[in-house]
Amino acid sequence: MKPANLLRWYPSAWRERYGEELLALIQDTLDEGRPTWRLRLGMVRGGLRERVHQAGQAGITAVKRASSTWLLAVATGLILAGLPWNLKASLPPSRAWQGAAALDALAGVIAFTGAAVLASGLVAAPAFIAFLREGGWPKIRRRVVWAAGATVAAGGGLAGLGLAQRSMTSAQLSHSWAYFIGDVATALALVAAFGLWTSVAAATAKHLKLAPRARAAQLLLAAVTVTAVLTMVTANTIWLAAVQSSLPWLVVGVANLALVGVVTPRMIGRAVRKGRRMRSATSRGRYSPSAPRSAG
Repeated sequence: MKPANLLRWYPSAWRERYGEELLALIQDTLDEGRPTWRLRLGMVRGGLRERVHQAGQAGITAVKRASSTWLLAVATGLILAGLPWNLKASLPPSRAWQGAAALDALAGVIAFTGAAVLASGLVAAPAFIAFLREGGWPKIRRRVVWAAGATVAAGGGLAGLGLAQRSMTSAQLSHSWAYFIGDVATALALVAAFGLWTSVAAATAKHLKLAPRARAAQLLLAAVTVTAVLTMVTANTIWLAAVQSSLPWLVVGVANLALVGVVTPRMIGRAVRKGRRMRSATSRGRYSPSAPRSAG
């Protein structure tokens, strides 16, 4: 067996990075002789160990990514589902400015989050159109149908909550089981809608041939979107503190705000550095837009 054939036990990504060095080391050691059984077994053992390691890392990354995606979906869905109820709350004149300021901040963060998502979609639009022209619609059709159905259900739930909020007083809403059940159902529909659309975006992104600049821009916009959602949760918590005159909610909101301030520079910086590495690899001819993305 030729020494080069022993490298097949290792994953392709590992071979591309370290294969030439290992092959040169083996050839120097053998001095043009045949590989011994001990060397062959060592290569098999090392290759299988590396494959298991990479599979484990890929699984952990997938779980973390799915968990963070659904956590963001849950946070966004609960915030939007609670809007009709919170808008109905009335504050004393002495604290009305607090509720108004918190509500303006929440509305601004929601608008900023939507703008970041829209910008990410516009960046990927040319590649997405090319994907559809190449017959890619059947690959995502089922996911899109489920996401659209959840969106329709969530929209209907929000409309129903809005109508109930206009026709009932705060006391009636707080004692209405029908409103409570509708609120929970709407929240679940919103969570499902956000999660399913995120799944659609992730599944579609695997097939898009994005240029390195576009991919780097999407990395940055994804980090901005996550940061915006975290800020939205903080703004909503502070708004609840103002509406309910709750010191614990205020403490939680301020703590979340401090956490966002610490996490944001790291997330943005990581996305910027990864985008620079992509562009640098392109300039050296080592990056292809059609190549699969790394798990990191």
